[in-house]
Parts: sequence; C-alpha cells; structure tokens
Amino acid sequence: MTRGLGTAAEAAIQQDTVATLTAVEVLFAGGPVRLVNGLAPISIEGNEYQPVGILGGVSTIQETAELQSAGISLSLSAIPADVVAIAMGEPYQGRRVTVWEVILDADTGLVLEAQIAFRGRANQMNIELGEQATIELTADDRLVDMDRPNLSRYTDEDQKRRFPSDRGFEFVAATAEKDVVWPSRSFGT
Repeated sequence: MTRGLGTAAEAAIQQDTVATLTAVEVLFAGGPVRLVNGLAPISIEGNEYQPVGILGGVSTIQETAELQSAGISLSLSAIPADVVAIAMGEPYQGRRVTVWEVILDADTGLVLEAQIAFRGRANQMNIELGEQATIELTADDRLVDMDRPNLSRYTDEDQKRRFPSDRGFEFVAATAEKDVVWPSRSFGT
C-alpha cells in the first residue's frame, strides 16, 4: 500500500540519521492506554502517549498484494504499575489495537509525521510480573473478522432483536411451509 508523507517527513527520511518511534494504543473498556518507546510524551492526533523508554518489540507488520489476514505480536517491557493493573483487571480480547510509526525531527525531537502501521484487535495477552513487568500481546488485523461465521439468520426474531419495530420478516415462517403452484391452473384460461 502506498502512503504519502508530508514534505518535512520526506526531508527527514532523506537524512543520514532518521529518528523514529513506535507508539501503541489499546482501547480498554476503562479507557485507552497509549504508550510510546521514547523518553518524553508525544502527541498524535491530539492524544498524549506516555513514554516507557524501550517499548519492547513489534513483530514484522506484513503487507501483501493478496487479501489475507496477518497479525502482530507486541512485547511491552518496563510497563507502569497502573497499566499492568488495567491489563490484568479488564477483558482485553477484541479490544482495538493501533500501532503508529512516528517520524521525528532529528534536531528538535518534534513529531513530523505519524502513520498507522497496524490496526486490529487484541487476541491473547501474557503478563510476566517481576522487577519490571512485561506484557506480550498478540493482535489480529481486521480481516480475521471475515473468517468468523455470521450467526444472524433471516428470521423475525433476529430482525426484531436488531430493529424492534420492523415487521419485514413477520410472515417468513408461514410462507416457508406454504405450497405455491406457479403458474396456477387458471393461468391463461
């Protein structure tokens, strides 16, 4: 997929030294957790990302020409205690995960460009407690939803669950067992 960069970001990546960061956002029920592998907080789209030093690792983010699902693995180390409490105390499966690639101005450290490198849903989380807590999170991209079965049916009950005042499927069950002769015997006489 081709992505466009702003002129300042294009100039920055042409330099001998390119300053980049990786930012991660996980949307828990109690609120978002936003972390960046830097030493100072940064702002992306008006949201502040808290620094955790060395964030850990992000597996290779795959992009292919085919329409196929790919996931990632995040290893987050030196996580603050309040973030560990959120991760341990809230359901995480299916929560939205966004990984940002951030290009910085090498001289000033200001954010020049931030682009989404991955967006998906949390799948599995392993937490290691110790002197420095480590969280390993796997996430699947949104294409994995295409493999999940659709459990809704074309029945009056399913339709009323979604749209209580809709009567469009009210007579489906009655017509399913009805014998219809087409054309009728009186057709053309």
